[in-house]
Formats: sequence, structure tokens, C-alpha cells
Amino acid sequence: MCKVSIIVPIYNASSYIEECLSSLVAQTMDDIEILLVDDHGGDDSIAIARRFVETHPSGKYFQFLATPYNMGPGPARNIGIEAARGKYVGFVDSDDVIEPDFCEQLYQAAEAHNADLTYCQAMLVKPTETTLITNPVIESGGFCGDKRRYFLTHYTTLFVSFFYNRMLLNEYGIRFPSTRSAEDSYFLTCSLLAAKRIACVDRPLYRYLVHGDSLSEVRNPKRYIDKIKSFDLLMQFAHEHGLYEANKNELDYIYLKKGYLLGVLTYIYNEEYPQVFTMCRLHSHLVDYVPCYKENPYYHVDCKLRLLHTLTRQGARLSFKILPWYIRKSGMKL
Repeated sequence: MCKVSIIVPIYNASSYIEECLSSLVAQTMDDIEILLVDDHGGDDSIAIARRFVETHPSGKYFQFLATPYNMGPGPARNIGIEAARGKYVGFVDSDDVIEPDFCEQLYQAAEAHNADLTYCQAMLVKPTETTLITNPVIESGGFCGDKRRYFLTHYTTLFVSFFYNRMLLNEYGIRFPSTRSAEDSYFLTCSLLAAKRIACVDRPLYRYLVHGDSLSEVRNPKRYIDKIKSFDLLMQFAHEHGLYEANKNELDYIYLKKGYLLGVLTYIYNEEYPQVFTMCRLHSHLVDYVPCYKENPYYHVDCKLRLLHTLTRQGARLSFKILPWYIRKSGMKL
């Protein structure tokens, strides 16, 4: 057993993988293992990674793993989780980088507070600008009641800025779904529901790099289906583990905002000829999972959510014209 396992799914990252690996071998903490999972892209990313490991000896332990075929980042990360030996598990995308003390800072905070989850802040790095991505800064320690409710309604889904206690993941069977959109939201939110203790490192230690060929930047007219499916699975997880009732309002709000509404916006933005019929079908699906959504207290105070929902429901054809422009202008991540 080692202290930390870092899992890196690799898929078509030949232009970025060396910078990513350089940041991993530069970690100030040595008792970590780095699990590189080949997800069978069409370039020479894995060959580059193997050469890098061979020519950059360090105190880090590297292991190469592989999916049986291209399965997407979620299943690739799951293979890493199954092979992991660390007390804590972290994830780094193959086109991102981390600060030299990323592992050390998160590990020390996790140990100091006996935390199930430990997180830091991050930087969103685009070709023309760099901005700070933050999660709520809360007191480290017990994670329940109002503290959990506040975090669930204010968190940013940047799951790579977290360390996860491997025992927690195994106790609740938390793994990534096979969906190729919002699988990270599912994983993080399940972990937030299950965690009993949390620790915060209020420093930007993860650098999330956005490229034109990033998976989240490539249009896919079917992505909305996977996005909504991921949140369907989240609701099922909460019910199966008895975690729904204590967090009902928060989970319903998450489904409304991150599942249904972002699913609708993803559909409109990616589909060349969106259909009113599909919009009606998506709303019926919402009512199946959150039948009393209009009574949700967070829905009442979130004016932007209500406005976008009203527009897509009562002015669907108009929304087809103006929302793609709004999404581009706002830089909304879908």
C-alpha cells in the first residue's frame, strides 16, 4: 500500500502528455503511484508516455494499464481504481498539469482531518486567458447537515481537484458510469453524498487546460443523452444507498440544473435542427424524476434557472435561435 494513487486515462493526448507527466514526476511527494490507462486513441500517446517514463527516472512508481478497447474516460478511470493501492485516489487528465505540491498538500490535509474527500482550487487555462475555478471554502472536518447542503448547491464539478479515500469508494461501490458526458459529475456527487469528513486546501493546485480538441469542446449531437443518463444514475445511487431523503431538495436541484437544463442546452447547442418534440420528451423525463420540481426552494431563488427553463418550455422555437448565441457568449461548459 502506498499513500496516493494518481490515475491518468490517456486518449489522443500526444501533444500534451509529456507536460502532464513532467508535472507528475516533479511532485514533492515520492510515495505515490501513477497509473497510466491506455484508452486506445489513434495517436502515439502511449508510446510517448513509455519513452518519457524510461528516460525520466524518479521515485514515482509507474504502471501501464489498458482498456480492452476505446471505452471512454470513465471506464478507463475505473480500471485504474481497481488496480490502485494508495490510501487516497486522485485523477489527472492527460492534457492537464498539477503544481509540484499538489499531492503533498492534499495528502497532508486528508491525514490531518481523517477526510474521506480532500479538495483544492484550480485554474482554468485557455489560450487567451486564465481564470480561477473555486469550490466553496468550508471548515475541514465533519461533513453533514447544512455544510453538505451548502456544498451540494454551490460546488463546481471539477472532480480532478479532489482526493478520494479509496475505502469510501469501495464501501459504496462508487465508480464512473460508462456514459461519456457528466460521468465526472456522477462520480463526484456520489462521493459528496457518501463522505462523512472533508478537508479543504484553499489554493489553486490543479491547472485545467482547455484545447480546441478537448473532448468537452467537440460538438456531439448525442451528448445530451449521456448527460441526462448520468444524473438518472445519480438519483438511483442516492435512493439505493439511503442518501436521497436527507438531501432531497439538493439532489432535485442538481438534477434540475446540471442534469435536465444543461441536457436541454446541450441538445439545442449540438443539434443542427432541434425539435420541439424532443424538448417535450425531455421535460416529461424531468417530471418522472422530479415531479414536484416547482416546489423546490432552490428553484424559486435561482432566477436564471427559472428564466432558461421557462424559455425552453414556453418558447422552444425562440430558444433554438437565441440560446446557441448565449452559450457561446457566456462560455458555458456543456
